[in-house]
Amino acid sequence: MLWMQTLWFSAVIGAARGQLWLASILLIGFVFWEFRPTRRVYGDFQLMLVAVLFGLILDTTWVRLGWLEYTGAWALSEHAPLWILFLWAGLALTINHSLAWLQSRFMLAALLGAVFSPLSYLAAARLGAVTIVSEPKGLFIALSLSWAISLPLLLWLAKYLKHLKKEKISHV
Repeated sequence: MLWMQTLWFSAVIGAARGQLWLASILLIGFVFWEFRPTRRVYGDFQLMLVAVLFGLILDTTWVRLGWLEYTGAWALSEHAPLWILFLWAGLALTINHSLAWLQSRFMLAALLGAVFSPLSYLAAARLGAVTIVSEPKGLFIALSLSWAISLPLLLWLAKYLKHLKKEKISHV
């Protein structure tokens, strides 16, 4: 979890200051840390891809709806910025590790996602990485709902991928 917290602060503060280099280095370090043979869990890579896709879809939606404006966004685009996709990738790396205990607690995961994710966006706004353009109540409801669905889905996918791996091994 220390990797993820460090990545979050470096991405958010780096975005606010127009510097992405530290978050890039930390994400690479995080990936190498979790992909070591002693820590690697089947499905981590697939989870990263799915999480980044979720992030691209959801955070681009908030931008296109005019609810959020990200600092450090891609030039001439209305897409989620690279730094927030780094955070989605980092989140995926916690699913089979520090958040593994949530893989059979989907309702709790939905509740935690619904409560804490909007707070994360609010903290990023206070640090200058994002501007909340719309009325915050509607945005926070949308964020809560999207995270109440996304986090349990990622947890379910992690559990499913590990089950597939076990099935594959048992059939050999």
